[in-house]
Amino acid sequence: MIVVAEGDRWRLITQPDHAFFAGEILGLWREAEVAENVRRGELIFAGREHDNGWREADAAPRWDEGRARPVDFMAMPGRERRELWERGTARYAAERPYAALLITRHACELHADRRGKEDWREFLEIMDEREEELREVTGASEETAAADYRFLDLADRISLAACNASSRPFDYRGFRIHFHNPTVHLDPLPLAGATTFRVPCRYIPNRPYRGDADLVSELAAARWQDLTVKIAGP
Repeated sequence: MIVVAEGDRWRLITQPDHAFFAGEILGLWREAEVAENVRRGELIFAGREHDNGWREADAAPRWDEGRARPVDFMAMPGRERRELWERGTARYAAERPYAALLITRHACELHADRRGKEDWREFLEIMDEREEELREVTGASEETAAADYRFLDLADRISLAACNASSRPFDYRGFRIHFHNPTVHLDPLPLAGATTFRVPCRYIPNRPYRGDADLVSELAAARWQDLTVKIAGP
C-alpha cells in the first residue's frame, strides 16, 4: 500500500493500482522501442502486473504498531516482502513467461542492495534461478530482457512519482521527472501529448490507529475515489 499524508487525512493507493497506471503509461509510449516492439503486449502486461504479488497484502492492509498508522509498502517487513515477491514472480510464469521474466527482473533489481545479507540470500538465489529459467523458456537474451525492462522500470518510477507525491525533481534513465501536483512533467515527453489518467484511491483520517481492527473498520467505510494525474512535457 502506498500511504501519503494529505493534511488531516491519509491517501491510500494499492500497489496493483499503481502498477496498472504504469502499464497504462507504457500503452501510450510513442518511442519505437516500445511502440514497434514485437513484445509490446507482454511489456505492457508486465507493467500492469509487476506488483501483482501485493494483491493479497493490500486486500488486508496492516497496522504499523510503531507509528500507529497503515503500513507503507516501504516499511513492509522482510519476511512478508519476500513471500509476496515469490508469489508475484511465479503467478504468470506458465501462461505469460516473458512478462513473468520482466517481473522477476524487477524483483532482482528492486532488492539488489540486499545481496550479501543472510536473510535475503535464499530469496535472491530463487529469483536469479527463476529469471534464468524464464530466459531459457522464452529464448530471450540478457540484452533483450534488459532493453525491455528499462521501459517497465521507467513507467514504474513515473507512476510512483505521482502516487507518492514525490515533489523533488530527479533524473532517471535519460529522463527528467518532476511531479508538481497534479502533473508529472517529463523531459523528454515519450507520449504523443499531455494525457490525463485516473488512479483509484481511498482516504482515511490521519489519526493514530489502535490496531488492525481499527484500521480495517475505517477502510471499510472509505469510498473509492479517483486520483487525477496528468503527464505532460517539461
